Amino acid sequence: MIIQSRNVYYEEKLQPRQIVIDGDKIVNILPYGMCPCDRDYGDNVIMPGLIDIHNHGYNRGDSNHATIEWLKEWMAYLPSEGVTATLATTSSAPYEDIINSLHHIAEFMSGRSNGAQLLGVYSEGPFISKAFPGAQSLTNQIIPTPEVIDSFIEASGNRLIYVMIAPDELEGNYDVISYCVKKGIKVTLGHTGADFKTCEAAVRAGAVSFTHTYNGMKGLHHREPGTLGAAMYYDDCYAELICDGVHTHPVAANILARIKGKDRLILITDSVAIKGLKPGFYHTPDRDVTVGEDGVGRLANGTIAGSCNRLNKVLRFAIKEAKIDLITAYNACTINPCRLLNVNQKGLIKEGYDADIVVFDPEYEPIDVYIMGEKF
Repeated sequence: MIIQSRNVYYEEKLQPRQIVIDGDKIVNILPYGMCPCDRDYGDNVIMPGLIDIHNHGYNRGDSNHATIEWLKEWMAYLPSEGVTATLATTSSAPYEDIINSLHHIAEFMSGRSNGAQLLGVYSEGPFISKAFPGAQSLTNQIIPTPEVIDSFIEASGNRLIYVMIAPDELEGNYDVISYCVKKGIKVTLGHTGADFKTCEAAVRAGAVSFTHTYNGMKGLHHREPGTLGAAMYYDDCYAELICDGVHTHPVAANILARIKGKDRLILITDSVAIKGLKPGFYHTPDRDVTVGEDGVGRLANGTIAGSCNRLNKVLRFAIKEAKIDLITAYNACTINPCRLLNVNQKGLIKEGYDADIVVFDPEYEPIDVYIMGEKF
C-alpha cells in the first residue's frame, strides 16, 4: 500500500512524500507522486501515530480497576483521537485493587487487541507525597520499596515500565529509584513537594522525567528552585505537560516547551474515567467528580481531578494557542515518549518502523489512522 501527502512529517519537516507500507511496516519513503498510490491525502498532514503515555482511562473505567472487556473497549476507542499506542496509568487506589488490575492488564497484553497498542504500565500512584497529593487519596499512599516494586512487576507480567515517585517521601534514601533503574523501569518525579536539592539527588539516582510539569509539584522560586526548577534545569530529563489551557496557562506551556526543546517535552492527556462523559456529577470507584463545561473534572473543593482531554486536541492547543513550534509539538507526542521509554520502531515516519500513522485535517481531527498497517 502507498499513501501520500504534500505534508508528510518526515525528518522533522513537513514535505511532499509517499509512504510505502508492506504488512505492519513502513518499507520506503519516496518523493511525492513517484509511484501510483492507493490514497492521496492532498495537503492534509501525515505524521506518526500519537502516543499518550499518561492516560488513566475512559468512559467510567480506569487502570486501577481494569477488566479485559473494558481494556478492549478503551483500545478500540483511542484511534478516534489519533492515538496508536498508550500506557495504562494507575493512580492511588487500594493496593489489592491495583494488583488485581495489573493481573488483568497482563492477561490483556498477552493476547491481540483491536485498536491502539498497550505498551505497558505507568504507576503514577500510589507513590505520592503528603505535600502534593492532588486528587489522589492519601489513604492509599504507599512509600515505595524494592519489595513493592517487585510485586507490581510480578502482577503486571513484567510490563511495568514507568514509575512516578515523590522523592520527598524517601527521607534521603533513593535506593528504590536506583532499584527501578536496574530493573529497566524509567522513573519520573511528581506529586511532590521536593526542593531542588532533593530532586538533584533523585536525578543522580536515575530519575529521568517529571510528571505533568507545573501540576502537583513545588513551584519555582528565585531562592528555592523547587521541583519545577529541577524540571526546567535538567536538560537530559523529560517533562510531561498537560497543554489544555486549564492545567497550564498557554504562556507557561510555551515557556516549558522553549526550555525543554524539541527532544525532551512530552504532551499528555492525563485523561481519567470521566473521559467521554457529559458535563455533570459522577461517582467513580476512587472519588466523586464534577465534570465542567471545560471538560475538566474537579473535586468538591475545586481540586483538578484529571481530564477528558483528547491527545489530538492537546496537540492542536499546543500549536495554535500556546504557540509551541511545530517540531517540538509533533515530537512531544510521537518520538519523545518512545525515546523516554526505549520503545523501538515507533514514533517516526521512517523505513523499518511500525506503520503507525495518523492523517490529520487542518484542525487536527483524524481523517484516517493506521495501526501496524491496518486502517481504523
